[in-house]
Amino acid sequence: MKPGRIDAADGKNSLSVSAGILESVWRPGSVVDVDDAREAMLAVERISGGTPMPMLSEMTDVEFSAAARYEFAQSKDVLAIAVLGSSAVDRVMAAGTSRHTKYPQEFFTSRDAAITWLKEVISARG
Repeated sequence: MKPGRIDAADGKNSLSVSAGILESVWRPGSVVDVDDAREAMLAVERISGGTPMPMLSEMTDVEFSAAARYEFAQSKDVLAIAVLGSSAVDRVMAAGTSRHTKYPQEFFTSRDAAITWLKEVISARG
């Protein structure tokens, strides 16, 4: 795992690790296409060192193409993902990804609730 922060997708995404949780923050107002998704997933692999981690993904007011959502859902570097947003539109975007994931995913409007859920999922995995 690399310390610090990594920016991806032409600066639309910022990744860091805090207390064992990979934090992915998308710049509000961004439109994310499949190339952005691929670049972000490569950054996830770099910062995690290839070890799957729980992820908190903040995506308030971000639009993801269908191809980008599918790309994210294929990640092998995520154990579980808590999606943090603030609107019904954010919830719909998150739901579009969850159909294809092989890991647990939930949507939250509270950062504290999202982190608590991630810790519970990881704890339950043993």
